[in-house]
Amino acid sequence: MGGMNSKNSDSPYTLFRSAKHFFSGTLLSRISGMGRDIAMTFAFGTSPAVAAFLLAFRFAHLCRRLFGEGALHTAFIPLFEDSRARSTPEAYTFFLHLKGGLSLFLLVLLFAIMGSLGMILTFGSLSPANREIIWLTLLMMPSLFFICLFGLNSAFLNCEKHFFIPGIAPVTFNLISIVSALLLRNYLPEQAMVWLSFTVILGCACQWLITIPPIYALFERGPFCFSWKLLLPNFAVLKRLGKPLLFGMLGVAASQINNTIDVLFARYAHEEGPAYLWYAIRLQQLPLALFGISLSGALLPPLTRAIKENQPHLFFQLLRFSLEKALVLMIPLSFALLLLATCSINFIYGRGQFSNHSTYQTTLCLWGYGLGLLPMALVLILAAVFYAQKNYRIPLIASMLALGLNGFLNTILVGVWNGGAASVALATSVSAWVNLFYLLFALPKRAFSESLFPLLRPLGKITLSAFLAFSGAWVITHFLIGDTSLQALLTQTPPHFSREFSRQCFYFFSETLVFFLLLGMASWACRVHEVKSFFKAPPVSLSINSS
Repeated sequence: MGGMNSKNSDSPYTLFRSAKHFFSGTLLSRISGMGRDIAMTFAFGTSPAVAAFLLAFRFAHLCRRLFGEGALHTAFIPLFEDSRARSTPEAYTFFLHLKGGLSLFLLVLLFAIMGSLGMILTFGSLSPANREIIWLTLLMMPSLFFICLFGLNSAFLNCEKHFFIPGIAPVTFNLISIVSALLLRNYLPEQAMVWLSFTVILGCACQWLITIPPIYALFERGPFCFSWKLLLPNFAVLKRLGKPLLFGMLGVAASQINNTIDVLFARYAHEEGPAYLWYAIRLQQLPLALFGISLSGALLPPLTRAIKENQPHLFFQLLRFSLEKALVLMIPLSFALLLLATCSINFIYGRGQFSNHSTYQTTLCLWGYGLGLLPMALVLILAAVFYAQKNYRIPLIASMLALGLNGFLNTILVGVWNGGAASVALATSVSAWVNLFYLLFALPKRAFSESLFPLLRPLGKITLSAFLAFSGAWVITHFLIGDTSLQALLTQTPPHFSREFSRQCFYFFSETLVFFLLLGMASWACRVHEVKSFFKAPPVSLSINSS
């Protein structure tokens, strides 16, 4: 591979193919992740010990998206493509120097954090609940080293159009977690969480190791001579990365602080609140990860190359293609989450130690998060537009606005009005809409004429089709299938959820089938061709020269 790809190497077809590979690996990862959540709820339910474990996991991986994913991805990819425009060996050298520098930095960071946590445990005056959270955080901290190196490897492989391996690598982590949860189910939850903390380290290490063979193969095939000296930190490389990484880190830090604020407010609302939020957001993030992250992850490298090769028409064509796919999927799924939240949560989690009350509270949280599904997906795509231009300031401002609003809404809804964990989810969704609108207003004018305005008509037809499908499915669900849980929840009357697996299957599959059948019929009646062609790749010949 020498230098930059040819001008016509990127197109909606290649973007679709890359996103499909990303989707394939991520699908297996998310299915196994769902299995991990099922194993956890079956073995331990939503007990306070589980809530403490999930809170500690968030704290331990607070820096994950700062130094391993998110910020590092967005800073690394444009600079890597710049280096590859000059020569492939220079780009590979940049990657290795960065890997060495990141490894050294993470070791120093972990030593400082773990030392601080140890001091707090030794000399701090802590309640038993807070001591448990800090102890579990300390035990899980070494996993941060491996998961951050995995993130850098994933960014490198994405630049090389290798999307499947980074997408499927988390399967190893999930399988280790599933086996561990089932083996530890007879332990006291407090004891089991300690052992699960060690399996987090093992799982993250295995997840990182999965990405090493394809990178080694690329080095072997390419015009590049590997040397262990290249892994020594190079401060010139770190300086190049410094400014974009700093802006990206601030933006991602705002998002991570948002997540942490959510968990803390949920804990304040109820001691099991973090568990309700966790299991709800895992379902909400399933379509977001499968399609939103797949599209945005595959989009950033070709957008960067389009700018580098002065192909603005291709740039906006790729943007329009990604936005269209996101709208076609996320609008119907937003309606589906409202209709199917109850039966899906009861079907997936409703057994073992996961109580009737847990199902009720998790459903309310999923409704709150469901309102933010569409803006969260669109934010991922629009942020890639600015990152490709090395404009990290706009996404940072948008994230900071969302952070401030989220904190304010949580204070009002939970701190003043004594709302439950569902209020936290609602605040997150409202903040996501503000984030989206700011990014939209900051887009260049040409993006509106070439990418956004052509989507207004499909947007209206997709929304109408999804609403008709939702309304029809609600009538059939209530009067023919006999599931009245949606109405009971809307009237704040906690229903009884069946624990018979056969009835759980019947409600889930019948209601899902009804909704998507009606969606297909409504799309046909409204002539929403974008729904019909969602899984079809655009023509191979569709590549646009610069204008």
